[in-house]
Amino acid sequence: MADSTAMEQPTLLSSKQSTGIPEADMYKKRLERSPHDASAWMGLLRVARSSNNDELLYAAYSSALAQYPSSGHLLATFVELELSRGNKSSAESIFNNNLFNVPSIELWQSYLGYVLKANVEAGVDVPPENRSTVMECFKLVLDNVGADREAGRIWIDYISFINSAQTHAPYEEQQRTDLLRETYQTAVSIPLLRVEEIWKSYDAFETRVDRMGAKQQLSKISPSYMTARTALREMSRFWDTIRATQSNTLPQPPTWTAREVEHLDAWKRYLKWEVSNPLRLGGPDAHKRVIYAYNQACMELWLYPEVWIEFAEYYTTIGQQSDALTKLQTASSVLPESLAVQFAYAETAEKMKQLDVCKQVYEDVVATQRARMERITEKYTRKLAKLDKLLERRLEKPNGPDHKQTDDQLSSDSDLDDFDDADDNASIGSDSDGGDALAFGEDAKLKRTAQRTARLRKAVEQRKSAINARMEDELTERREAFTLVWIMYLRYIQRSEGIDAVRQLLKRSRSEPPNYITHHFYVAAALMEYHVGKRPHVAGKLLKYYSKDYSTNASYIVEYMNYLANSGDDTNLRAEFERYHSTPVGDTNEMWTMFADFEYNYGDLSAIDKLDKRFINKFAHESVLTRMATRYSYMDVDCVAAREFGFPYRKDISRAHSADTRSRNANTSAIDASGLRVHGESESGNEMPNVGVASVTGRYLNKQQLLAPVTPNKFAKPSINALREYDPVVEPFVPPESPMRSTSSNDYRAAPTMSPGPQFKNLLDQGDVLSYVAAAIATPDISSFDAQPLNIDALLGAIMQMPMSQCAPSNYRPLSYMPWASRSDSQGGYYRSDSQQSSGYYRGDRGVRPFNSRSRSRGRYDDGHRGGYQARHGSRGSHRQQPYARSPSYSNDTRSPNYSDSRPSQRGHGPRHNDRPNYRGRP
Repeated sequence: MADSTAMEQPTLLSSKQSTGIPEADMYKKRLERSPHDASAWMGLLRVARSSNNDELLYAAYSSALAQYPSSGHLLATFVELELSRGNKSSAESIFNNNLFNVPSIELWQSYLGYVLKANVEAGVDVPPENRSTVMECFKLVLDNVGADREAGRIWIDYISFINSAQTHAPYEEQQRTDLLRETYQTAVSIPLLRVEEIWKSYDAFETRVDRMGAKQQLSKISPSYMTARTALREMSRFWDTIRATQSNTLPQPPTWTAREVEHLDAWKRYLKWEVSNPLRLGGPDAHKRVIYAYNQACMELWLYPEVWIEFAEYYTTIGQQSDALTKLQTASSVLPESLAVQFAYAETAEKMKQLDVCKQVYEDVVATQRARMERITEKYTRKLAKLDKLLERRLEKPNGPDHKQTDDQLSSDSDLDDFDDADDNASIGSDSDGGDALAFGEDAKLKRTAQRTARLRKAVEQRKSAINARMEDELTERREAFTLVWIMYLRYIQRSEGIDAVRQLLKRSRSEPPNYITHHFYVAAALMEYHVGKRPHVAGKLLKYYSKDYSTNASYIVEYMNYLANSGDDTNLRAEFERYHSTPVGDTNEMWTMFADFEYNYGDLSAIDKLDKRFINKFAHESVLTRMATRYSYMDVDCVAAREFGFPYRKDISRAHSADTRSRNANTSAIDASGLRVHGESESGNEMPNVGVASVTGRYLNKQQLLAPVTPNKFAKPSINALREYDPVVEPFVPPESPMRSTSSNDYRAAPTMSPGPQFKNLLDQGDVLSYVAAAIATPDISSFDAQPLNIDALLGAIMQMPMSQCAPSNYRPLSYMPWASRSDSQGGYYRSDSQQSSGYYRGDRGVRPFNSRSRSRGRYDDGHRGGYQARHGSRGSHRQQPYARSPSYSNDTRSPNYSDSRPSQRGHGPRHNDRPNYRGRP
């Protein structure tokens, strides 16, 4: 086999011949329809490798690499294939052409393996000249991809290769030690996947060289290593997201699916993180890492224009304008149909005063867009000609033997999936033999032939209509791009060569086919004459001249009328309105609204009255009220319609009025709190109205929705007067002697209640609340609630007044009570302690409450309030009672005392030790 690169082989897709392998032919047809079908490419390469056809193998790889020149995976796979076949010259050619253009660590590892295999033999000492070659190779690889997170294997191999060197003198040993230390310190400062393994090896190396000085060397590089480890953890999160959202190993053009958008966002987050310099490197080193990250992104997001543009912008921010221009030049060759890339490339060249490059870019993009439109026209014209030819063939021989083949050709156009004529074709081809027609006579035969011909003509016409519709859809999209290119070219010519060159370019544009450029280009040229050339009469003549070509285009006519209004030519403005208002252009609301606004601002009252009457007669949704509301407004000041006519709350008038004011007032669609549609809102809620912002002179400029002013007076506001004030009923205090609260209706308005059935009415009348509750709980099926409601507060009061014998536990013994007092005059009670008992009860003004002693030598009686006693028991069983009270303790701010319990400690009578000072108090 001849040694040659894959790029020298003819591409597979350019050949129409069959490969002889059905599966390969299937993938080839798929790629002819969709050149970026990644699964089809991988399937074709798999079939080619498994076959014994070298020609197919090289043609498949040639075509794949021509389509994906940035795929390091494809290049590395092809290199390995060539090396396995012994084609070293082909592999070396691939290395020379792609190593520095494709920053793929996989390709660099293939190159390193190739050099090691050629210069190092296992178990044999490496000759000095070979060792020098390998060392240079390692340095070259690490200099280009050593910062890659997956380069840990390369660093480990490099360290191992340095260790394998034989030394014959102390100075050689010292040189090897210094080189190893430098390599280790560089490697552990990079966030590699195997950085911890390299750090352990470095630790062992320093300990082996100098155990006493190892700690100093390790401590010096330890901060860089810890930073690299932290950065690796953060980087791994970014890369995990990138790999999780990656759909294909080959670059794909964006279709803006949710997965693709997420994948792009993951890359951009990682790039932003790299730009932030998390490793805190110096300028050149930090720039090198960011540039490598952007190169990786461009390699994977090969067909995304914004990545290339942002990469060039980063070059510009660090002062490398020439590199930015080179990167955009590469992007323009990769994405010749991307307008964003081409415009960015031209502007960068213009900033660097390379006007020849800039002009050539615009010429190339104009030619590219023109060729694209010509290909679309040619493709669909060829389809139409094919249909005419098939119809003619069928009409020449209505009963010919090739009817079935003709019908199949009519129905085999895969580009017209939206048309289905299977029934027509079935009935057309059902009589191909003509034998049945003879049985019905010659007249029946002629009749059936005429019917088939009519159905065939109808089917062909339907196909032609579908073809023309699809051609028009594609041409409309391309017309916008082609027109935008001409407008950008016009701006550049005006900036670089002046207004006279603009006129020459305008003459040149007339040579383009009439349906290739939209009216926007001529409006831009006329306004450039007005604003830059300062010649309004020339601008008016241009607009008037092209109004003949776009007499059916409402947008162009409105732009022309806007120009007349702004230039003060009201006579011609009224003449143009009278000329077009009765034509299809005048059926749109836009022209009427624009002219009405001009008359409202600058016309006399009689002309306004006549225009309003014509307006109402023209549009069914208009009325005297809507015209008046529009007349009594200015820009976004529309208080008459909102406040006096109530348009925000009247759906019928709101819809009619919004049709006129939608282009005048930039109101966003919204719905007020009451659910009524806000003035100016579209009825469907999904459509985006054409927002227009009026100028002082009456002209409407189409702006983005976000630029619309916010008008709070357009939104319905809640009525404060309609809200009822909350007025709760405060119940008077009832003494605890009364087991039941008052049953008046006023006493139960705010209290929560429960309503039992009538069978418990007697219990309530007797005041036995507890029995009442117990009986109600024991009767779960209460079907009706018509008895006197029970107040919850009455229930709680009854529980609090229960005798102690009903609430005390079985071990409770009645005690004698001793008085106690607190600092508060309103609180007091009795308590009793028993030195032999660890728990007990005391009674206060809130009932009987339990207490528990903290230990055998100390007990506490406290009702949870600010007064009480603490009994301190001695070791001999005696006790004495010591009062305590809450006393103020002062922190750093002596103006606000804090109250805390000052209690005697277990040993002595001093204050407890806590985190804020206090002192003991006496009642």
